[in-house]
Amino acid sequence: MFPTLLALLSVATFGWALHLPVDPEFLLKKGPINNRVIGGVDTPIETIPWQVSLQIQESHHCGGVIYSKNIIITAAHCVCDNNAKILDPKIFDVRVGSSSTNDGGSVIKVAKTIAHDRFTLNPIIEYDIALILLSSPLEMGTTVKAIPLAESIPNDGASAIVSGWGWTETEDSPLHLQSGNVNILSREKCARFYGDKSITKVTVCAASHGSCHGDSGGPLVSNDKLVGIVSYGVGGCFPPNLPSVYANVVELRKWIENEATKLDST
Repeated sequence: MFPTLLALLSVATFGWALHLPVDPEFLLKKGPINNRVIGGVDTPIETIPWQVSLQIQESHHCGGVIYSKNIIITAAHCVCDNNAKILDPKIFDVRVGSSSTNDGGSVIKVAKTIAHDRFTLNPIIEYDIALILLSSPLEMGTTVKAIPLAESIPNDGASAIVSGWGWTETEDSPLHLQSGNVNILSREKCARFYGDKSITKVTVCAASHGSCHGDSGGPLVSNDKLVGIVSYGVGGCFPPNLPSVYANVVELRKWIENEATKLDST
């Protein structure tokens, strides 16, 4: 489906392409980039109340994570064009408090977006993290909750959960929230797939048995703390599954906290 190094990094509505930091022969053998929970299960929003849907024209575009009543965390590539330039925030809405992308919960306009100033797409994808300032504060409750940031990366092999509305085995854009189990993968092991230059201190990897990674911008959670933000991955969703790459929330925690404080004061 994607015979070159240019492959879609997103869910069904995310349309620009990225150069992959992997060898082209490896890509051709292993299959396309994808952002889907394969083998995941329908999941009520009460189980993952920090999950949000970042939308364009009422259609799901990317995942996101509630950091506070005013701030959402997502991937930088979700709010930037393919030149890593910030898109107009007015095109975005955020649906919170619902397991569905098209019904329930609340839809809030986006006031401002910022991406990490070191975010790059080429030659490697790095610092893939962004913050969204909402136009009005969230009403917290059982379906809308912030999640604390992890203070340390879990050990190699630790269990984690990834969630989103990415493609499944049967649906290109499922309406119901999906989640799946993954396992943290050490930087050294992950680099065997992507190369040492691609797997840097600002990335964290996870692999699974039966599920690929979730929507771009969505959460990687371990022990009820946010460990990563879905960035990219390569490979078909069949054993042996290949690792997905996430923005490392632990390493980027200070940036998140500092920039969130600035946004809250605007």
